[in-house]
Amino acid sequence: MLVLVGLGIIIGELVKSYYLNALHSRIEKEMNIVINQTEREPSFNELRSELFDELSEVLETRITILNEDTEMVYDSGQTVSDIDHEMMLDEIDNSLPGPSNGIVRFPADTDDTNFYYISNVETGSESGYVVLAASFDNLENVYRQIWLILAITLGAALGMIIYIGARITNQYTKPIESATEVAIQLAKGNYKARTFEDRADETGMLSNAINILARNLQEMVSEQSVQQDRLKTLIENMGSGLIMIDKQGYIVLVNRPFLTFFHSKIEDVLNESYVDVFKNQQVNALAEEVFLTEQRVRKQILIEETFPQKHLEVYGAPIIGERSAWQGIVLVFHDISELKKLEQMRKDFVANVSHEVKTPITSIKGFTETLLDGAMNDKGALESFLQIIAKESDRLQMLIQDLLELSRVEQQGFKLTLGQVDIAETLEDVSMMMTHKANQKNASIQLDLQKPLMIEGDADRLKQVFINLLTNALTYSYANQDVIVKSKKLEDRIQLQFIDHGIGMEKEELSRIFERFYRVDKARSRNSGGTGLGLAIVKHIIEVHNGEITVDSEPEKGTVFTITLPLKVNK
Repeated sequence: MLVLVGLGIIIGELVKSYYLNALHSRIEKEMNIVINQTEREPSFNELRSELFDELSEVLETRITILNEDTEMVYDSGQTVSDIDHEMMLDEIDNSLPGPSNGIVRFPADTDDTNFYYISNVETGSESGYVVLAASFDNLENVYRQIWLILAITLGAALGMIIYIGARITNQYTKPIESATEVAIQLAKGNYKARTFEDRADETGMLSNAINILARNLQEMVSEQSVQQDRLKTLIENMGSGLIMIDKQGYIVLVNRPFLTFFHSKIEDVLNESYVDVFKNQQVNALAEEVFLTEQRVRKQILIEETFPQKHLEVYGAPIIGERSAWQGIVLVFHDISELKKLEQMRKDFVANVSHEVKTPITSIKGFTETLLDGAMNDKGALESFLQIIAKESDRLQMLIQDLLELSRVEQQGFKLTLGQVDIAETLEDVSMMMTHKANQKNASIQLDLQKPLMIEGDADRLKQVFINLLTNALTYSYANQDVIVKSKKLEDRIQLQFIDHGIGMEKEELSRIFERFYRVDKARSRNSGGTGLGLAIVKHIIEVHNGEITVDSEPEKGTVFTITLPLKVNK
């Protein structure tokens, strides 16, 4: 618009200047015609007025002729403007041109529409002046027409430019702005942004390419996010502890099991030096070995800082990136505490079975050899030795029966003979059976039960559980201390507590009380005739009933065994 307005002003001034120059040139030619006609006259006093009147009418100018003394000798009297002619002649009289000045133009006013043209002239032997007055009143109309044409032309051009600009904006600018906005959104991570694809030209191709790029980026980011979530879930929920150390020795990745193993918090581990994090020297030594040798290392270590102590198998390996770039090491911690526990249980089982079997077999063999050596002839010795042999045989038989019973209960296909069992009635029967053993301790079995206590279960197996627990309670109780059995009804379960006031157990013994052949007081257990397998059998029977058994004990204060049984066994 600025260019068009400026161009209109310039063109208008050029047309105006050209028009004025053409008018002035015409007047000067007319002036020459009047001068030539004047010079043909014999004198100023003999001018032919009718000739000059006709000339003034034809030229549409006012002709005034002055003599040398500036006295008017002829005036056509034609009105060309509303200007005072006499006054203009007085002003011209003060600035008359010389013979060498030619035609001089004298403006009549400031609006550039009225002009006087003066020239020196000679007639015969006299000199004088010719004055032509011309009015350009139609110049304003010409200006208006020029500006009207320019306005129409420039308006049409401006409208066309606006139309073309709008087309360009719609066709190029807006698609490019939309593509730019989408590109900015993609740069910010918004991969769902899309632009319009409503054209088949270059901008349409650009929009299509950006949309394809956005879709590909969205798919890539989604797939990467899924893979990252899967990897994170795998790392966080794997059973082994994982830790990654960069080449500067700082921990850059750690998972939840590792924090659990070492009872640490992630803010105390992440981005910290492994030397400051690992308090166990064995772990530090293994990490340093991997750093120095760049070889895979596998070791078993014992973490004594935790309770209970943990046995870990640590696998360390270097991280080698592309082009053999050294990036750090990774350590994987496998918790093998259960394996170590099972291995120890197996060793203890073999040792205990060997020990338990060895004692009665040694006694039987020794007394048998003594009888064969001649003691059988002594009737008293024969009877005594045979009683000892029978007792040891019974003990061996009971051990074997308990082993078979435990093996049968632990079998995968072991099934219960289910039926409705009144726990209160069963406990009363067992209490009657244990009366003799309780009397030996000058104690009794106190039953604090809610009746009825009906559940679904195997009556014989449950009775076996109650007998075992009451036997242990009486065995490990002090004299004159009653054993109490309490019951509690829960929403869909019942809870039984077997309470004694005896020797109790240390805290570290509670986790092993249900192991085979484990004895808290080995001397008292063996004197009582126990095999050390009763609680292991009890635990398995309760678990087969979908129940739980726990133990709480303090040394010299007693022990509480708590059994929770469901009202209905889920088959």
